[in-house]
Amino acid sequence: MRILTASLAILSAISVARQGVAAQSTNDYYPDHNACQGISPIAHKTYHPLKDARLQKVTIMMRHGDRVPSTMLQGDPTPYRLCNNPLETTSVSSPPDTHHGAPSYASPAMRNKIVASSKENMYAAAGAAYYWPNSNCEIGQLTDRGAAQTRAVGERLREIYVDLLQFLPRELPKNPDDVLYFRNTYIPRTKVSAANAFEGLYPERFRKGKQVVSLVTFPQTIETLIMNPQACPKLGAIYQGFVRSPVYAAHVKENAALMVKTNTVLGVASDPRYNTTLQGDQVLPRLCNKLSLCQVTNPKNCISPQEAQTLLEKSVFLYSGLFRNDASGVGSSEVAKRLAVGPFLKNVADSIRATLASNKKKGHHQVYRPFELYSAHDQSLDQLLSVVAEPNIPWPAYASTVIFELWQKKNGKSVIRMLHEGRVVPANKNLNCTLDACPVEVFLQFIESYVPKDITAECAL
Repeated sequence: MRILTASLAILSAISVARQGVAAQSTNDYYPDHNACQGISPIAHKTYHPLKDARLQKVTIMMRHGDRVPSTMLQGDPTPYRLCNNPLETTSVSSPPDTHHGAPSYASPAMRNKIVASSKENMYAAAGAAYYWPNSNCEIGQLTDRGAAQTRAVGERLREIYVDLLQFLPRELPKNPDDVLYFRNTYIPRTKVSAANAFEGLYPERFRKGKQVVSLVTFPQTIETLIMNPQACPKLGAIYQGFVRSPVYAAHVKENAALMVKTNTVLGVASDPRYNTTLQGDQVLPRLCNKLSLCQVTNPKNCISPQEAQTLLEKSVFLYSGLFRNDASGVGSSEVAKRLAVGPFLKNVADSIRATLASNKKKGHHQVYRPFELYSAHDQSLDQLLSVVAEPNIPWPAYASTVIFELWQKKNGKSVIRMLHEGRVVPANKNLNCTLDACPVEVFLQFIESYVPKDITAECAL
């Protein structure tokens, strides 16, 4: 079973924004939420430093930018010509010059180009049976718009952490891995999103040497940035219990008519694989890129903006409901958070503690990993927010961010500030602090309470 089979592809939640109606959040705290475009904090406008405090560390989780569907519906004629300038290159490292003691450097040597020409590939002649006609995107690929979105995230981060706070150096350091930590999932669109965010943070004019920044990726089978039922079988069993629960059945019944219409418009109403889904994976890319949401065989039968809005509000349940509804009545949602989010929360907690420890060492001038950016998915941000935030946070938009800032106040006490969609995150009521300045030990003890003590035993069936 592929990790994403039960998560990104099937459970991909839908969000809407274009075609005349912006997707409004059900949470009044985020009234300007737009699922097609995350809101980054802006220096001097929506972002201001914590008063009488010094920044010690920044940890960011960013959703990738706009993309095409991660699955293809047979017969889908949508022309996804949205990937004209993908920042995807293959780099070749030259061997080190041992005579002169020079290290090897990787330089871009080849650039990816998606070609689906029937002149070169006989399968392409079959048209939409195998691939979207007149398209230049691979399935699930980051679009040009998505690349621009994530580069803009990097630019906003530079305005804050380089220009405003002077927390990061103006030019890329000689040893960038001492300052910057970038990580992505094994899915290519998160790699390209991370690369674009870096380009925004440190454009070429601020890179004076041949520095190479590491982009850390965990193997697919042990990925921790998304729900991983392959590594943790119990997590998969909990999700299957959620799908079989009365609360899930009630959700399907309540939205049956909308599911039928959506799948009819998309041409898969008779396919049992899709009968209980709202097709967010298919609808969102079309909405965000102003592509047709009308039935091919009946062009007058379309998904309206109002119906798309309802799809947004209802379909997030297919994934987020696992972490916010105790379908079993025995705390299954809390166990799911522990097994799905706990491994990443351990990374966050350990890194913050390492930074605090490095600050206390006399004569030690290098803070441990002061800047971290995790390029991930909507479900990555959502399951993280399900632990720390109040439950009505809207579904993470393309290129949205969750930002943890570690500040030290004048009295020597350290606090955590957490931002999402340009605002302080409303805290989970059990956190016992607000996230504009949560005492660091209160915050760390809370997230560490979700870290499994014995991951092998807790994940066993």
